[in-house]
Amino acid sequence: MNAQERKKIILEKLNEEGIVRIAHLSKLLKTSRETVRKDLYELEKENLIKKVHGGAVRDISNQETAYEKRISDHEEGKKLISQQAVSYIENGDTIYLDYGTTTYQLAKLLHKFTNITVITNSIPIVNVLMRYEGIQIVIPGGILRKNEGALVGAFANDNINKIFADIGFFGCAGIEAKNGLTNFHMDESEVSKKMMKQSQTTIVLAHSSKIGITALNHVANLNTIDIIITDEKLADQEQLDAIGKQVALKIANDAE
Repeated sequence: MNAQERKKIILEKLNEEGIVRIAHLSKLLKTSRETVRKDLYELEKENLIKKVHGGAVRDISNQETAYEKRISDHEEGKKLISQQAVSYIENGDTIYLDYGTTTYQLAKLLHKFTNITVITNSIPIVNVLMRYEGIQIVIPGGILRKNEGALVGAFANDNINKIFADIGFFGCAGIEAKNGLTNFHMDESEVSKKMMKQSQTTIVLAHSSKIGITALNHVANLNTIDIIITDEKLADQEQLDAIGKQVALKIANDAE
């Protein structure tokens, strides 16, 4: 197999999964890890991928895919994460649900509660929750980002200063041992930062494809987060180990 054939397979895997690992590619392509690293280096020079620790992702450091598409990406893993996350909620709690598609999956599980308050600036999440009789919804408001259905800006931030949550559930674009929690959009990142300060307990829901990834805007250092819940399908084990030394790390799987 020549270099062009290998690169084609690498790009196909990236389109399917969003992330590739050098160890897996070496076995798949039946070549050395050094050869795979060279292929990834050349693909990065062509601006087709972004190299990360132990592998590569699509070159997404300054962009995001459509919300509707992301809902179905890695849906099984996101459901597992949300099923574990919901176990931290009790009737009577006030919780915050951040923007994102894993928090969206968590919102779909809240119908079982009869007396909780949910704070959110995500219109897709509001559309889910408004059908549930036992949930009071608080929307801080702001300027609408239409492609994400997110309310952001100074008005949102000012109102957030006046409200508090027992638990805040947060999404991310990436989480990395050194760089912490990151996201794409600056205004959304500011809302997340504010709500982390207003939440007694901070829980991050991060699909395994986000592990080892650094996006454009810094949201939080790992030592300010109480719990991270992820799945193990695409996880970078070295990154998981490094993250687990800094914050309580929970792995959601089918056995739970």
